[in-house]
Amino acid sequence: MSFQTSIRPAEPMDIADIRRVARTTWHTVYDDILGAETVEEHLKEGYAPPLLEQMIELEEVGLFVSTADDDVVAYMSCGMTDATGFGDLDLYVHPDYWGEGIGTELLHRGEQHLHELSVRKIRDEVLAENEVGNAFYRSHFEKVGERTTEVGGQEHPVNVYERRL
Repeated sequence: MSFQTSIRPAEPMDIADIRRVARTTWHTVYDDILGAETVEEHLKEGYAPPLLEQMIELEEVGLFVSTADDDVVAYMSCGMTDATGFGDLDLYVHPDYWGEGIGTELLHRGEQHLHELSVRKIRDEVLAENEVGNAFYRSHFEKVGERTTEVGGQEHPVNVYERRL
């Protein structure tokens, strides 16, 4: 890495940057899988500023950003999903920074937050066609199953991964 990275909790001033990273990453990864219109719909719903503001305020949700030379280049949200000790995380790195270890750094920070919430195991799902996401999860998680999910009115295969804390 020829740049300095750091991870910190997201702040309201980061919302535009989180949305910028989300837009670029989602279109790069999912346009060929889901179609650009479906991606735009998801971005409008899942990354609306009021929703991100709420996530920043909730202590039980960890929303973190990773910066490279003070620019937001990745983000992650994580939280408990099940009272039996399961949690999940959503992690996205701008394509210009893939392969630089930023995702792994965010994963470790997310594990710290989830541990504080008494999460014992992370369970995440990745669309099978998402080669970048599956490569990341294969290197850090154990694949424990497959299922299908509906996105944009179409069924898509999903890989299920787990990681014990």
